[in-house]
Amino acid sequence: MTMGIRKFETGHRPFTMLLGIVFVLAIKGSGTSGLHAAECTCRSLYNVGYQALDLKYGNDGDEQAITVAVWYPTSAKPKPHIYGGPTSGNIAVDAALFVKGGPYPLLIFSHGYGGGGLGYVFFTEQLAAKGWIVVAPDHHDRHSAVRIKIGRKKDFDRLEFLQYVRKIASSSPRDRGKYLYRLDEMKLTLDRMLSHPSFGNLIDRERIAVGGHSFGGFTSLGLCGTIKERHDTRVKAVLLFSTGAGGYLFTEEELRSVRIPSMLFIGEREREQQRGTKTMSELSDKIYRSVFPPKYFLEVKGANHFSFNNRFVENRRSRLLSGTEGQFKVIRRYSIAFLDKHVTGRKDADRVLERSDPMLTRYTREPSPNISGRDLKATGKTTQRTISGKESSSTNRDLGMYGIHKQVDQTLNSEYLDHLS
Repeated sequence: MTMGIRKFETGHRPFTMLLGIVFVLAIKGSGTSGLHAAECTCRSLYNVGYQALDLKYGNDGDEQAITVAVWYPTSAKPKPHIYGGPTSGNIAVDAALFVKGGPYPLLIFSHGYGGGGLGYVFFTEQLAAKGWIVVAPDHHDRHSAVRIKIGRKKDFDRLEFLQYVRKIASSSPRDRGKYLYRLDEMKLTLDRMLSHPSFGNLIDRERIAVGGHSFGGFTSLGLCGTIKERHDTRVKAVLLFSTGAGGYLFTEEELRSVRIPSMLFIGEREREQQRGTKTMSELSDKIYRSVFPPKYFLEVKGANHFSFNNRFVENRRSRLLSGTEGQFKVIRRYSIAFLDKHVTGRKDADRVLERSDPMLTRYTREPSPNISGRDLKATGKTTQRTISGKESSSTNRDLGMYGIHKQVDQTLNSEYLDHLS
């Protein structure tokens, strides 16, 4: 029997306020909150190259382009790189793709509404170091706070943005027609990358996955069978970071049409935060119980909706709201193991997937249709050790921050407008 997602006693938070703060964290660039790829627990196999490409489309005289960020294996020597704000990485900008290692698996990752393609560098850069080509488009949302090439948009209208996300939050499957442009852009990105002169011949067409965060979860699920006429059978797996829209914009019957491996993350602190009339716990439960195995559900300790984004604003409040080093690490480790197992066929990924982690408050998996879903309790101790007045493990540092996070949550309503300024 598939396990449901538990409900917990936490305060409700309006979706509009939540998504607005996600925007604030995204407006000044992107990156890994000071984390370089070499600091990841995942073993790197390649140096990482990076390019920003304009993929053109449209008829003569009406040509348009979608900008995408691309990370990929390279033999070129990487250098420390600032993506923007406090964001850093270790990449070779505009370097050539390493031909001898190909063909490579491909992930196309969709950002949340109003965000940009550089929002998940903590994950995308390291996945490329493991031998993937990773592509993240700048969707043409009605409101876009940050873009891959120019960073923060100075003419961004905050109030209009907030009004529009209220409409998104109250949407249902019958309203989603206005959002299908995102599915078109994902398919366009896939088509153009497969035919790209530098990348196309080095992409393995049998090893393609999609993923997304928040509104990007809806976008990626839209290609995976939920909408029959949009089903892209080239996609072999789907990775979902904290997506309410993936629940309220599809019916359960539509979600049951997802017959490829899936992994769904949620933050511990967003269980009872609302999207329209439903909580994130209810919407995540709807997605997880509906999609076909193999499937995985992970709840990240102390995490909220924007713990899956890089931190873009350098101040104390943004540091408390964004993901911690420990949260990034566990999200990255399980995501890469999932993709390696179910897209590239690496059997050693089971060493991660078959056990839980102290940074997960819930881990449920149903690895095949013949095995019922079960909870895996976190293994390992989180006993605090103090050396010279400092906690000795990153896990304990994350746990120590949890009480501060709760205080920040309680004051968000009164500080929200000030945070936007």
